[in-house]
Amino acid sequence: MAVSEKNSIFELLAPILDIDGIELVDVETQLKTLRLLIHKPGGLSVSDCQAVNSVVRPILEVHEHLASYTQLEVASPGLDRPLRTAADFRRNCGRTVRIEAASEDEKKYQVQGTVIEVSEAQVVLAETNEDRVAINISDIYNAYIHLKW
Repeated sequence: MAVSEKNSIFELLAPILDIDGIELVDVETQLKTLRLLIHKPGGLSVSDCQAVNSVVRPILEVHEHLASYTQLEVASPGLDRPLRTAADFRRNCGRTVRIEAASEDEKKYQVQGTVIEVSEAQVVLAETNEDRVAINISDIYNAYIHLKW
């Protein structure tokens, strides 16, 4: 899917879903399937996914750019999905994350720590030794929640 198509779908649907306290996290397409990945503080239920489906399905049927999608899937993005945006990091404040980034001189580095602060441009982590590390979100190329098993 072209970035512009993804952005236009996101811009169309995000405000509609936000009314019910549900955040549209990502949009994926595959052939005739439109997949919406959603988040809700406190967790998602099956009925939340059904409600989103009920709201979005009629839009798919009448919107000229969405009519080609004949299947709609609504799901949680899951614990292991990559963190990409400031909103992703905000949702995970207090959690341990692993970040792979590249500095301005293109030097790659990795850091792991607890998300303690997030702005639109930066995420601040507290490492295990209590040091704070500020990372520009634009420098991040991989970031995941560190799951302890």
